[in-house]
Amino acid sequence: MYPLFGLGFALHICSVTTGRSIELVATEERTNRSIDTFTNCSYVIKKFESLENWSRLCNISQTGHIDFDIVCIVEGNSSIKLSEFRNFTNHVSSHIQFDLSVICKDGIIHFPWPFRADKLHRIFIKDCRIKDYRTDFKNSLINSIPDTIKHLQMDNVTIILRIGELYDSLSKANSPITRAAECGPENAFSIILRGTTANIEDMHNYFMFDLETAIEQYNHYFNIQKRTCLYNNLEVYEISGMKDLEKNVVNKIIHTDVAENLKTLNFSGNGIFDTIYKLQGWRLRFPVMEYIDFSNNNIKVIPMIRDYGMTVKKTKSVGLIDIRRNNITSLTKGMIDSFSTHKFVKVDISENPFLCDCGIIEVMEYLSAKTMPTAYDYLRTLKCGNPSKVRGRQMITLLSTELNCNQETVINFPVVVMGIITITLFVITFLTIYFRNMIKVILFTRLNINLPCEFRNATHEEKEYDAFIAYSEKDVDWVIHTALPKLESEDAGRACRLCLHHRDFIVGNTIADNIFNSVENSFHTILLISNDFLKSEWCMMEFRTALRKSLQDEGRHLIIVLKGNITVDNIDPDLKNCLNSQTYLKIGDVLFWDKLKYGISFRHKKSQNN
Repeated sequence: MYPLFGLGFALHICSVTTGRSIELVATEERTNRSIDTFTNCSYVIKKFESLENWSRLCNISQTGHIDFDIVCIVEGNSSIKLSEFRNFTNHVSSHIQFDLSVICKDGIIHFPWPFRADKLHRIFIKDCRIKDYRTDFKNSLINSIPDTIKHLQMDNVTIILRIGELYDSLSKANSPITRAAECGPENAFSIILRGTTANIEDMHNYFMFDLETAIEQYNHYFNIQKRTCLYNNLEVYEISGMKDLEKNVVNKIIHTDVAENLKTLNFSGNGIFDTIYKLQGWRLRFPVMEYIDFSNNNIKVIPMIRDYGMTVKKTKSVGLIDIRRNNITSLTKGMIDSFSTHKFVKVDISENPFLCDCGIIEVMEYLSAKTMPTAYDYLRTLKCGNPSKVRGRQMITLLSTELNCNQETVINFPVVVMGIITITLFVITFLTIYFRNMIKVILFTRLNINLPCEFRNATHEEKEYDAFIAYSEKDVDWVIHTALPKLESEDAGRACRLCLHHRDFIVGNTIADNIFNSVENSFHTILLISNDFLKSEWCMMEFRTALRKSLQDEGRHLIIVLKGNITVDNIDPDLKNCLNSQTYLKIGDVLFWDKLKYGISFRHKKSQNN
């Protein structure tokens, strides 16, 4: 396809220009007198030889009446610039066209994408390092250069970037890339990119630019812009052997761009594992498609691929979807059924590491009895990838004994059912015993069910409050806005009656009297202990009053709740002893509110018998 020969041969003798060509050239010269146009082939070659680097590294030859072939070998420290070639083609008659092949041997070329140069018909680049690749991404003048490339191919090319160049070239809302940069050659018949990689040569400058934010903005802008590229002539589109292929590139050609004449789509060797699912409407998007290549990727599951039939009359052959040499390990009856309905598409899943276990025997027996299209005869020759003892063997030749499958095993269903029931009952019993306290709490708070525990029923002693809350004034916000709505509501079991400083202390009584009365008139005292509580003399008085009441009743009068990180090194010895000898709650514990309400509802027998 690409002219790579003729380096050691003499230049072709130029053909004589016809009278029609002379007439056309004369017309162009009259309309563009400011441009030095070269129409005679000898002039074209002479002008090319005036390019110092190009003439030294490249050979030019005439291959047809108006066609010229340029083959460049760039070695060592040599380099060529596309900008010089552009200047050259601008002075050549519009009837001339060039095929350019550049082969590098450790050389560098300065070629900005999309390689626009007037009258450039074909471009082939191999084994080169490309610099300045993204410098024209936002250069609007590139759109004014005619899009003349019909065939583009790059093999084993490394793009050398600089951080600043990459940052400046990313699309932003107020600074988009040009259509030429985003779409490339829209008039091309073939676009082939094989083994292209990108390296950044100044990674030490990475932190000089906010590249992560710029890439996020680029992805956002890319997704909302939805610029549609129109490839009216495109028949072959290939991006292969790129381990860091961007999903945006794949999604764009599949979902956004228009390429109704596309026959070959090749995304092989890119490490893709999910993009093939987006090709469910492949025949509708690409009516004349003949070959879709997703081989040598990382696909693990065979997607459900439909056969849309012959959607247009110019569909001449069965479409082939190639997913060989991926990581598919299993084949199912459902997939065989879907394949059996295919008439105009063949899905090739051979050369995958299939797991040959007992299930594969059933699948192959099903396949043997199933009527399949001729295109799927290859399924009967599929080979095993694992386990190692049958690796390389054809599935259809395997016996159940080779896979340790005993097909005569009789399953005693009553025994199996009884075993399942026994195990289930054992697990339920174990979990009930292990979580019995938690279950008891939830049953009471959520369902208002009292198990045989010591809860208050109808007692001879009645008190005004279920609990008195002792807290620091600095914790009043939590008490009012968090604790009260939880405890005084009936959302979970019965509501509690609480006694608070600011609400229930009797005006005119001393603080000490109010504390004593509140403790005496409450079944419980909740100590909301925080670092501020420990610093308050009134809070410590409340604690001592409640402690005396608890010792007097020999019951569970005190309920201790810890708020925040408590420093216990220098606290009151009696309080420290309570913390060490009594179970307490921490705000944020699992089922904290259920456990607190459960504790408030507890009544000691002594209180019931008074």
